[in-house]
Amino acid sequence: MFRYLTLPTVAGLFVVLVVFPMPPMATAQQPRPKAEEELVEKVRQAIERGKNYLRKQQNPTTGTWEGVVVGFLADMEGGQTALVTLALLTCGVKPDDPLLVRALKYLHELKPRKTYVVGLCNLVFAETREKKYLPRIQENADWLIKNALGWRDGRKQLEGWSYPQNQMADNSNTQYALLGLYAAKQAGAEIKDEVWRGIQDYYHRTQSKLGTARYWTYSNERDAGRASFSMTVAGVCGLLIARMGLDESEQRLDPVTGVAANCGGYSENTDVAHGMNWIIENFNFESVKATFYNIYGIERLGRISGQRFIGPHDWYREGCEKLVRLQRPDGSIVGGTEFKTQIDQAPVLSTAFSLLFLSKGRTPVLVSKFAWGDYQIQGKAFVEVPPRGVPAPPGVVNWNRKHNDTRHIVEFCSRELFNNTPLSWQVYDARRRQFDNDGPGGRTAKEKILEEVGQLLQSPVLYITGHGTFTLTPAQEEILKVYLEEGGFVLAEACCGDPVFAKSFRAVMGRLFPGNTFRPLPPEHGILRILPGVLPTDFPDVEVLERGCRTAAVLIPTPLSGYWEEAKYMPKDSRNPANRGEKAFCLARNIVAYATGLELPKPKLSTQKIERGVDEGVTRSHFKPVQLQVGESPLAPDALKNLMGYLRDNAKLDVALTSAVLPPYDDQISTFKFMYVHGRQPLRLDDASLDNIRANLSTGGLLLVDAACNGYEQWKEFDRSFRDFAKRLYPDAKLEVVRERVVTPEKGEQEEPLFRVAREAGINLKSLRCRRELPDDKGPEVELRSYPVLLEGIKIDGRWVLLYSKYDIGCAIEGHKSAECLGYDKESALKIGAAVVLYSLKR
Repeated sequence: MFRYLTLPTVAGLFVVLVVFPMPPMATAQQPRPKAEEELVEKVRQAIERGKNYLRKQQNPTTGTWEGVVVGFLADMEGGQTALVTLALLTCGVKPDDPLLVRALKYLHELKPRKTYVVGLCNLVFAETREKKYLPRIQENADWLIKNALGWRDGRKQLEGWSYPQNQMADNSNTQYALLGLYAAKQAGAEIKDEVWRGIQDYYHRTQSKLGTARYWTYSNERDAGRASFSMTVAGVCGLLIARMGLDESEQRLDPVTGVAANCGGYSENTDVAHGMNWIIENFNFESVKATFYNIYGIERLGRISGQRFIGPHDWYREGCEKLVRLQRPDGSIVGGTEFKTQIDQAPVLSTAFSLLFLSKGRTPVLVSKFAWGDYQIQGKAFVEVPPRGVPAPPGVVNWNRKHNDTRHIVEFCSRELFNNTPLSWQVYDARRRQFDNDGPGGRTAKEKILEEVGQLLQSPVLYITGHGTFTLTPAQEEILKVYLEEGGFVLAEACCGDPVFAKSFRAVMGRLFPGNTFRPLPPEHGILRILPGVLPTDFPDVEVLERGCRTAAVLIPTPLSGYWEEAKYMPKDSRNPANRGEKAFCLARNIVAYATGLELPKPKLSTQKIERGVDEGVTRSHFKPVQLQVGESPLAPDALKNLMGYLRDNAKLDVALTSAVLPPYDDQISTFKFMYVHGRQPLRLDDASLDNIRANLSTGGLLLVDAACNGYEQWKEFDRSFRDFAKRLYPDAKLEVVRERVVTPEKGEQEEPLFRVAREAGINLKSLRCRRELPDDKGPEVELRSYPVLLEGIKIDGRWVLLYSKYDIGCAIEGHKSAECLGYDKESALKIGAAVVLYSLKR
């Protein structure tokens, strides 16, 4: 049985390092060479230069980009203007920009005449997201349906779309007609399901077969046996888009229980798998007819399918590297002499296609869907092997029985949480990547895994669903573990309520995090409170896994992905959902809001440096902190480890990458001159503990305390308890705010030493991102804002011995992003922690 293919994962890494000048107490190391500019920044600059180039090419008289007659745009009035306008809109140019106002007016006044132009115009009007264009979008969609070969002759069978001057359909015209129809659907136009079913039937009928190969040609009538890479890409996209366009689903969902009678059965499974397999075997950016047209098609396939990799190819990274190299000093991206076709040497067209690839592919990834399970390698692709004893329709993949659940969650969250900002999703599959050691001088398996997690962390939510026993390779287990330790978040759902999956998922997480077990979602949890629409009684079976001061994973053992699979359950009024399906979307939205802290993910290609290592060879000269365990298990157990890695890599400090955890009454704390308390429960220390801490501080030690992420009232309670603790620790001293400038009788006004140490290390404490309390004392701010650092402390003999942040530092260093948390973001928290550690080294 040929089963639906998934694609392998190959990682690359591009890292930005902020190198601090070496502080006086640090051990010198060889200076690092200047890091090569990150590809993500090169892409950003390439987009800006390309936009500027296209701006300059606009005809100042007509406000259009007409006048170049080449290739497939010959005799296509409006085609070039539509393509350039679409590229500029996609790159962030607003519809009210004077540059586009005239172009949009011109396109709006065009009468439907050519398939390419009509399809492109609909893409343009839909991209503006302005309702005033909806009548025109509907008119264009109706024209496309009316002028389809087969349908326009009164036949029920679609034969595709063509140039008006001939009656022979081709899959390029058909592709752009389909894109125009789906853009209309997304904009709110009415497209009947029979249209999408006709398109599905067309692509099923026209897939060519030659031996075991399955592909599409340019012309179904003329090109039998002549496979086309770009048209096979269009064929796979056509089947996927037609499925997305349908209002009905094949899963036969029970709206009451959420269980699907045909779970995972899709009529396009086999043909999509065959097409993807052919594409993997023949992958190439170049095309004998139109390379830049082909590149834009590859972007569309990768984005619509959610695949980060096509076979072994990291398609977006490789495409970006290619296009950045081709960009000329004037900003155009155009083929050289090796590009034989006119269209590839037409700079306006090739630049527009290139910008569409660069900008659409760069869309931030909000949710990654985790691929798991057994597989078999077949050529360059691999075939899924379902778990034994798990019944499934032909072609079903147990981790992907819902093809559109992730897409719909992302679309809903974009609308509800991020003001319709374009966001994407991807399939994350690490099964085929080799993580073994490269041998002497090569990268170790651990280094490869850390690089992989650095890539994965661009996506704040990892979605895991399925049927059957949840099984991982050793590398997958380590990737999942490190991802969660570094601040990632997992949303798991037992598809159709499968108890085997839920039980095995709990077992895997318990093995990865011994001592951490799932518990019922508390009614007061931020997931239930962050936005309305979900009550604790709606989903009583939801479970959470806590790690340190944050919820790291949510498990939903009851079936919800069936609702997420169908867009009709996406509520229009999310504050008052009408049924269980709409509430399921609201729950997913709240989970994403909690996991992201309502912060947008970074653009694709962004990566995060993972601060990891081993303590081999640690000596007495290595700096090592201690976390004091006060009343409860240490919160943010990875905070000091991450901070030490940050200091090692950025301040050239010799550090131990593990910290000690001791109770405050332990005599061993005197051997550590940096002590840390990260608290959630009120501080209650006995006199012996206070004496022990005070003795350490009097001999050069420093204690940093911060309030962990907590409920607002609990946060205030901890703050009060800290102030009582400080008064008991030093009855004759007062807490004071650490200010940038201080005045003393001996030296007059001068820079505060803590600020000076930070400045010398390249740390700016005057502009940090933090979420603080509202002025009316009604809770935390919604958004992170820029503030100077706020630290309070006690000085003894001119030296800070106690420093306190009432805003969270430790949870942030671990990657916690909750929108209900008063505290700093990760970058700001690391800067504060680094500054305090470097100050503590001053004697």
